[in-house]
Amino acid sequence: MTQVFTRSRFESEAGRLRPMLLRVAVSITGNEEDSAYVVQETLLKLWFLRDRLHEYESVEAPARVIVRNLSLNLVRHRALSPIDTGVLPETGAYDREESLSDEMTEALARLPDTEQAVLRMKHLEGFETEEIAEMIHSTPGAVRTALSRARRRIREYYNPSN
Repeated sequence: MTQVFTRSRFESEAGRLRPMLLRVAVSITGNEEDSAYVVQETLLKLWFLRDRLHEYESVEAPARVIVRNLSLNLVRHRALSPIDTGVLPETGAYDREESLSDEMTEALARLPDTEQAVLRMKHLEGFETEEIAEMIHSTPGAVRTALSRARRRIREYYNPSN
């Protein structure tokens, strides 16, 4: 029997997985702040994969792979970059493309994953800031910051002279 990942089931799984994901991320990044960011990013990616999570015996398997890969990407990015940008490298667009123009899709794909995900959740899926924060076990302030950065980057994409 296929179990659908409803919002409440996803929130429950996210809460259960969060401590384990933090331990994995800290063991790779060596930094709790970076690890919190990576875990938030992992939970956002899982949210966008929720339609396929029933294919796994356990949600823990894809969650571990995602948190490991994001942690390693962050470590590599920081090692290669002489300036700490505080932003994970871009990894591309999510599978759930709505009816967006090609130009808007390209602008969204250029956003870092967290900014891309919260922008999609807010404007395409209609979630409120507080709901997004609850779903990914973050704070409304962190979600608002990500939304603000995403909107600024989209404006810069469309109007690079400002």
